[in-house]
Amino acid sequence: MKKTMPTAVPQESDTVEWKKSLGEWKEIVETCAALASADGGRIWIGVAPDGQTVGVQVGKGTMEGLANKIAQNTSPRQTPVISRVARGEKTLIIVNVTESPAKPVYAFDRPYRRSGCTNQRLSTEEAMHLFMASRAITWDYTLPDDASMADIDPAVVRRFLKVAKAERQWDVSSDTPAEQVLRQLGLIRDNRLTVAAVLLFGRNPQRLMTQAMLRCARFKGTNEVHFLDMKVIQGNIIEQVEEAMAFVRRNTRMAVEIKGLQREENWEYPLDALREAIVNAVCHRDYASSANVQVRIFDDRLDVWNPGGLPEGMTVNDLRGVHESKPRNRLVANAFFLIKYVEQFGTGTGRIIADCLGHGLPEPEFESRPDRFRAIFRPRAITESTKTDAELNDRQRSALAYIQKHGHITRSRYEAELGVPMRTANRELKDLVVKGVVLRHGAGRSFRYVLAGVGGKQVASNGKQVASDRKVPS
Repeated sequence: MKKTMPTAVPQESDTVEWKKSLGEWKEIVETCAALASADGGRIWIGVAPDGQTVGVQVGKGTMEGLANKIAQNTSPRQTPVISRVARGEKTLIIVNVTESPAKPVYAFDRPYRRSGCTNQRLSTEEAMHLFMASRAITWDYTLPDDASMADIDPAVVRRFLKVAKAERQWDVSSDTPAEQVLRQLGLIRDNRLTVAAVLLFGRNPQRLMTQAMLRCARFKGTNEVHFLDMKVIQGNIIEQVEEAMAFVRRNTRMAVEIKGLQREENWEYPLDALREAIVNAVCHRDYASSANVQVRIFDDRLDVWNPGGLPEGMTVNDLRGVHESKPRNRLVANAFFLIKYVEQFGTGTGRIIADCLGHGLPEPEFESRPDRFRAIFRPRAITESTKTDAELNDRQRSALAYIQKHGHITRSRYEAELGVPMRTANRELKDLVVKGVVLRHGAGRSFRYVLAGVGGKQVASNGKQVASDRKVPS
């Protein structure tokens, strides 16, 4: 506690606070806690809210009394350096607050943190996150009440070992006792199960954590008004991923494309990209939140939601390139790495983007808020030609592929190639003509069917337009 030379008063900011008088000592204590929970800073006492220097009266024991009030009403106990400065004929007091290694800091039994020019009182959830982050602890490292080895399913542990050995050559025998496996994975602490142990291998994790569920829904249209299908998935989080993918396959379409004479089937969305998004949601969600991971399927998009935004300091733009891996649940992430659900190199979102673009889909959208993260997938743009293609049967698509290769097809060739009677061949060829996909040329027995020209191009077997310099046969 010392007197220093005159100095300019800086503007209020995330590290600077003004207080008019020592009569605001309770607010000063709260500001100390807020600054200590962030990056530290200074409190200038004797400065009015409009920035006017009004000064304070400093008597014997003034600064000692302020220091005691701060120390007695903060936890962890804060002991800032307090000094006084002269500014003209005025005396100001400066409280220098350093960043606390243990966070959050409480004032009057309430947690605070500095945000901009204000002191924010933290919710229980926010205080818990800050507590764990400052101690390099993730939530899945905590110890749930009333959990024992009786809650662990040994069969799930054995299946995990089998996959881990196949995918990562993890050298642990498949007959290793479940408790020993959990200890090797760091899932037992102080002889008690961690949250991660229950989430990964529990018989019924929802008994201890009701929020650890995954909700899937298929809606009619583009909003959440009418359900077509819904499933609430419980059980361990490894099985949740597989059940969610089964729901996705059941509720998304498969497109059929003929290339040459080969039939290719492609899902409406690339399954590898969706799986990566669901794994990320389950692995990196905030399990302290009461919300659930959700997969929402609409006519025009598929959304994957998870509670909890991006790690501090990371932005949505960072996800488009290789970035540092900052798992919210390190123990879960480590187990997922062993079964090759994640790579732990910050490349997951990059693979999602590349997979979508590689399948001709738009780049997925990522949206991050403090309480949630959302990945939005959109299908290919629907054109009139693809709509028409969707209305064709497999024989008609094969016929289009034949025409594309040979220039034309006759009714008799349609019968022979596709093994149908004359009546069926006539009906299906006529349908192609009515839909505008093919044109009929010739007369009598010389009827031939060729691809319909569209603006100097032709419609290919997959419904797309292709350039053609082939002469129309007569």
